[in-house]
Amino acid sequence: MQYSYLPVEAVQRALKVLRTVNQLQIASVSKIHAATGIPNPTIVRMLETLIAEGYVVRDNMCGGYRVTARTHELHSGYNGISQVIEASRPWAIDLTRRVNFPVGIGVFDGEAIELKFWTGTISPWVHTNTVLGKRPDLVHTAMGRAYLAFCPDEECERLLHRLRDRQNADLAPKQETQLRQLLERVRKDGYATRDPQTEPIRMTTVAMPIREGGMVLALVSLSFFSSVVPLRDIENRVLVPLRATVARTEETLAFIRRPEVPPCLSMLG
Repeated sequence: MQYSYLPVEAVQRALKVLRTVNQLQIASVSKIHAATGIPNPTIVRMLETLIAEGYVVRDNMCGGYRVTARTHELHSGYNGISQVIEASRPWAIDLTRRVNFPVGIGVFDGEAIELKFWTGTISPWVHTNTVLGKRPDLVHTAMGRAYLAFCPDEECERLLHRLRDRQNADLAPKQETQLRQLLERVRKDGYATRDPQTEPIRMTTVAMPIREGGMVLALVSLSFFSSVVPLRDIENRVLVPLRATVARTEETLAFIRRPEVPPCLSMLG
C-alpha cells in the first residue's frame, strides 16, 4: 500500500501497547515488553498517556494495567451488524467459490431486509451487477419469508399485523392464510424460497436464518439459475452447503461474542 506520509511511530507504539493490554487483560510492564519488544521506559510513557486519555487504568488489586470501558468508544461503529458481516464474510466467499453461485447477507430493517454483503463479484453465475442497496420485502422474497418464519412469534404477529393494515397492502385475508401456511412449511424445512413469480423468474433463491438464541441476526441467501440446478439436485448442491455455511457463521459469531472475564475475577469462587 502507498502512503502519503510515513506512519507516526509513537502512535503505532501506543496502539500496540493498547492492543497488548487488551489481549493480556491484566498486563505488567514486563509482560508488555515481552509481547512487543518496546523498551520499558517507552511502555511506561505510553501507559501514562493512555491512562490520561481514559483508555487504561492501573488495577492494583489485579496486579497490573487493564483497559477501561472507554475502549468501547473505539468500536462504536462496530455494532452487531458489523459482527455478523465479519463472521459470515469468509464463509460466504468460500461457499461461492465452491458452488459458483452468489451469496447474499441481509439484516431486518423496518419492513424489509437490507442487503449488506454480496459475493456476486466473484460468481460466474450472476444476473445483475449488484444487489447491494436493494430491500427484499417480507412477503415474496426468500430472505423476508425466512425472517418471518424464524423471528420470535410475537414479532412475526406484529409484522403481519402491520403488513395487513398498511395502505395498499397485498396481504388480504386469503393471502395471509396462504402466507401463514407457507411459513409453517419454512419452519419445518429450515429454509425459505422466493415467490417463483418475482423477477428474475429464471432465478431461484433460497434463504436461511443466522440465529443467536431465539433471535434472527441476519439472513443468508444463495441464488441460482433454475435451469442450472435441477430440482433433484437442490438438496446436495444448494441446501447442504448453505446449512454448513450458516452453522460455521453461527459458530464464528459465538466465538467473537464470547464473554471475557478478567483473570483476577475468574479466581473469585
